[in-house]
Amino acid sequence: MGVLRILGPQGDTTLTWDPKAPEEVEEVRRRFEEIVREGYLVFELDPATKQAERVHRFDPEQKELRAIRPMAGG
Repeated sequence: MGVLRILGPQGDTTLTWDPKAPEEVEEVRRRFEEIVREGYLVFELDPATKQAERVHRFDPEQKELRAIRPMAGG
């Protein structure tokens, strides 16, 4: 089971998918591509080490993804 957490202006949105469920995978893939086009940065979080690595493509085998909007300095 995978999870994509989108941290945005409207709060925290969570999407989950089962890698064996093609409909779920495709729905999350579409949302992933949409948020990347909107300027979000997506990171894969390693559950064991809590280290994050930026990803540019959705892979249904990923376990935990976090998407955030970059903040502009003033």
